[in-house]
Parts: sequence; structure tokens; C-alpha cells
Amino acid sequence: MPIKPENLGRYPADWKTVVVPRIRARSGNKCEWCGVHNGAIGYRDCGGFFMLGTAQDADWKAGDVFDDGTKVIRIVLTVAHVNDPDPANCADDNLAHLCQRCHNIHDAASRQQHARETRRARKAIGDLFAQEARP
Repeated sequence: MPIKPENLGRYPADWKTVVVPRIRARSGNKCEWCGVHNGAIGYRDCGGFFMLGTAQDADWKAGDVFDDGTKVIRIVLTVAHVNDPDPANCADDNLAHLCQRCHNIHDAASRQQHARETRRARKAIGDLFAQEARP
């Protein structure tokens, strides 16, 4: 996942130049959980990925749509914190090179929790400014 600008300062200064290349080299530029290659062009069906080619040689490109509505995607791998979400914890056993699908599945629970907290906070702020009923 892209790093939000407001969170950039929480990552080590060498994140892009040292940490990410180290994890990418370890993974062989493949998703460490499902094995799909970085830059592959294809589509997902029934949880699997079907490769049509690479960005350089595929007849299809990301965003194309098959007659049945299936969308063509391009795999983009990112480095994820998998045990400890603290961006400063860059130990090898805390990082994994993941495709969008695996990264989203991994982050789903924390995203749901953050969404609940955001909704609750918005509701609380709304309650502060609610009009009192007048007789």
C-alpha cells in the first residue's frame, strides 16, 4: 500500500533505498504468500491469478475488460508489516513482499477496526453539535 504523506516520517529514512530492495530481493520479486510475479498482467478468478503476460509483452493491459466483465489487472507488490504494524520495525521476520490481494486480506481486520473507530468518532462529534429539541 502506498504510504500516506502524513505517515512518511514514521518510516526509517532508508525505507525506499535499503529496506524495500532487501525484501524485494529476498522474495525474488514475487508475492511471498501466493507467488504471483510483480508486474504480471492478468485476472483473478476463484481466488487464483491467471497471467496473460507482463507489462512489456501482454496483448492486454490493466483496465481492459473481457466480454464477461472480468477486469484485467497489473500486479504491484508492496512491502507489508505482517506481525507488528509499527513502521519502524523493519526486522526481516516482520516484513513480506505482497501483492494487492494478499496485502488487503492481511490488513482487512485492522481496516475494519479503524473504520469502526472513525464512525464512532464522527458520531460522537455529531452528538456534540446536535440541536436540542425545543418545546
